[in-house]
Amino acid sequence: MIQRIQSLYLLIVVILSFLVLKLTIDPSYDIKLNSLAKNYYVFYFIPLIGIFTLFLYSRRTMQSKMCFVLLGLNILVLIPYCFKIYDGNSSSINLVLITCSMIECILLFVARKAIIKDENLVRSIDRIR
Repeated sequence: MIQRIQSLYLLIVVILSFLVLKLTIDPSYDIKLNSLAKNYYVFYFIPLIGIFTLFLYSRRTMQSKMCFVLLGLNILVLIPYCFKIYDGNSSSINLVLITCSMIECILLFVARKAIIKDENLVRSIDRIR
């Protein structure tokens, strides 16, 4: 499962999403977001969908679609933090959350690209047979 590079990318995304979830929910950091992401519990779904996507290694097209969904959810999470920074609340914890979310987006994009490349390789081998 972890022998493919896209699985490693997805594993890093899951770890980072758990970090973002912990930093957002922990009351000692005093992060208050009045946003769509917090109200609809998007923070809980990103790690769960990430783990589910990680174990879809045998179904590459479904894994690619789930990476796209995760990318959209991460962008949805990233927007409220950017607005907080724009309003002038640039605490270090918000910058850490923005950085983690951006790294997640980049890794999801690269993982999706690798999954599509892998799927195209498998299809070309099937055509040769």
